[in-house]
Amino acid sequence: MAKNSQVESAGLNAIPIEERKSWPGVAFIWAGSCCCVPALMVGAGITMGLPFGLAALAMIIGYSVSVIMMILMSILSADRGLPAVVAISSSFGKAGASKLVSLIIAFCYTCWFGFQAVVCGEAFASILQGIGVPIPSMLSTIIWGMIMCITAVYGYSWIEKLNVIAVPALILILVYAMIVVFGDPESIVKITNHTPTTQMSMIAAVGTSIGGFASGAVLSGDVTRYCKSRKDVVISSIVGVIPVGVGTMLVGSILAIHSGAVGMDTGSIVTMLSSVGSPILGMLVLVLATWTTNVCNAYSAGFALLSLTGAHDNKRAWFTLGAGIIGTLLAVIGITNYFNSFLNILAVFIPPIVGVVAVDYFVIKKGNPAAWAEKPGFNWAGVIAWIVGSAIALLLPELLIPTLNAIVIACILYLILYPIFYRGNRTGVE
Repeated sequence: MAKNSQVESAGLNAIPIEERKSWPGVAFIWAGSCCCVPALMVGAGITMGLPFGLAALAMIIGYSVSVIMMILMSILSADRGLPAVVAISSSFGKAGASKLVSLIIAFCYTCWFGFQAVVCGEAFASILQGIGVPIPSMLSTIIWGMIMCITAVYGYSWIEKLNVIAVPALILILVYAMIVVFGDPESIVKITNHTPTTQMSMIAAVGTSIGGFASGAVLSGDVTRYCKSRKDVVISSIVGVIPVGVGTMLVGSILAIHSGAVGMDTGSIVTMLSSVGSPILGMLVLVLATWTTNVCNAYSAGFALLSLTGAHDNKRAWFTLGAGIIGTLLAVIGITNYFNSFLNILAVFIPPIVGVVAVDYFVIKKGNPAAWAEKPGFNWAGVIAWIVGSAIALLLPELLIPTLNAIVIACILYLILYPIFYRGNRTGVE
């Protein structure tokens, strides 16, 4: 990409302080990431298992925990101006971060990009079909996949601009949808008298809420490396995530009750979005909500691929483009359907990264940016703590909240293992 183009030139190197941004722009990006189709669907799913009030409480708790995880990861990236895959190279070692962790992140986020593109493409085609404008779902998926991918290729500035425009539009449309729903006396009765069709525990509901945003929280540093200060990190995370994230899930809950759509598939989301009587508005929500979220998937996948291959920083845009194209094509031809279970297993390995990084940076290094240094090779204390925490979450999926179990175990193990592997090094300075 040309140096004088609008394409973001920063790759894995630190963002200079003069190029940092204030918190509102970052908050808009987080709001766009939270206002997404999966959040609508997860909200609907939780409400099918809990009374409305308890479901709302579970969502608030879940997103609050996710924001704490997000802040812990984001402060490090903001302090050093580094994307997540580089910021963790002290906790995991350069080889551990660039080979092991980056491989999992690249695979997961490339596939997730494809899945979201398919959800958007198929639902977009379905809504158009309903208003008499037929378009092949495969073509729709490819078109929207490439639009989202190109936005991510241009980088932070385009992602910020997209969200500054899309988030207010999404909020207005969703508010209108709620006015329509609550303007119908029958809907008010249905919502007031809502009885869950399945049984879900409060712990499971909180875990589902956390799981919906946990992986994104781990890679939040890809965006917050542009924050000017820790204060900007905290404000942008709280303001950008909790109100919009919880609000989107609650809208999903209300639309599910209103429409009677209880599934977690494309057909259900189309039914939910069309239930307010305007397929066009439903289509706008679908497209904007997927677009603002999926650009971050491709953006993070590009960083992970850059780290994995060791390529030069100026290749960041090309790797982002590659992730978007590969993800879309894999999903379109159906290959990703064959490793859904494998993808879910790999996804468990992402949240425990928080536990290792939090202890390494805030406990061992006392949150001192000057004490941070890229450790060569593997930091085996971090790698072992991470793998064991993830394995326990996989082996005991019914015990409390697996995501939090993995993070806590990774924290404890790193505290135990670090002094063993690096005896006498209390400050973390190499």
